[in-house]
Formats: sequence, structure tokens, C-alpha cells
Amino acid sequence: MKMKIAVPVDTNNKMYHANPWTAPAFTIYLVKDEDDMIIFECIEHKKNPWLEVDENIVCDPVMCEDGCSDDVKADPSHLAEHKIILESLKGCSYLIAETYCSNIEKVLKNEGIEIFQLPPIVKEPDLAIKNLLVNLNFTCLPQNIRRIYR
Repeated sequence: MKMKIAVPVDTNNKMYHANPWTAPAFTIYLVKDEDDMIIFECIEHKKNPWLEVDENIVCDPVMCEDGCSDDVKADPSHLAEHKIILESLKGCSYLIAETYCSNIEKVLKNEGIEIFQLPPIVKEPDLAIKNLLVNLNFTCLPQNIRRIYR
């Protein structure tokens, strides 16, 4: 087993809990099995391509905290706007997110990226990844999952 997982993070590298399209960055982790363990490591930190040079988000002003408004979601061109995020997530198997709009889900699904919905109590990316791996039944023991640093 070998896969990449994307985690939206804030400026302090903590879990970003609003719509991932407004996250400042994404941390990409490589997950693989090694002996009897599942190990993961941070392999990349990518800025959100929606960010402008001045760190403001380039997105629809009608975007709600939990995703895009119903009016915005109904606009077919808005679906295409979501594709820019694939610059950061290409090659990932999963995006871990607490909230997202249906257009995000459609764009990612078309690229083979699944969204794992995260409970709001999880604040650290490491715990989010462990939560995902246990829920996907890669292991039933969180102690068999370890982060490595290189």
C-alpha cells in the first residue's frame, strides 16, 4: 500500500476546518506500509493556488464558511473554477476536510481523489491521518501507525 493524503492547513500548520478551497496551504503526506507498521511522512507543503501574492483568497465573495452558497453552486462555470486546486492535490488519493461544497466533491471525484470528512475536534494533521487510516480499516490499532521525520 502506498498513497498520498492532502491535509488543508492554516498558517501554523494546524488543521484548517473551513472550506479547504480557502485554506492557506496543503500538506501532502506519503503513507505506506513497512513491516507490520503503517508509516507516513510529510513530503510536500503546497500553497493554495487560490492565494494571491498578498495572501488573500481569490474566490467568490458569496462563498460561505461551510462551502459555496447555493446560488454559486448552481453556476456551471463555478465548477470549473474549483479545478485550479488540482494543482496542489494532483496524485493524492484523499483530501481530509471538515466541510466542503458539492462542487469540490465533484471535481475531486473526477480526478480519483476521495474526501474523508473529519470530525471538528481533530486539530492536528497527524491525528487526522491516523483517524483516516483506522476508518479505512488499514489497521484497527492506532499504535501501528507512525509518523516518520526525514
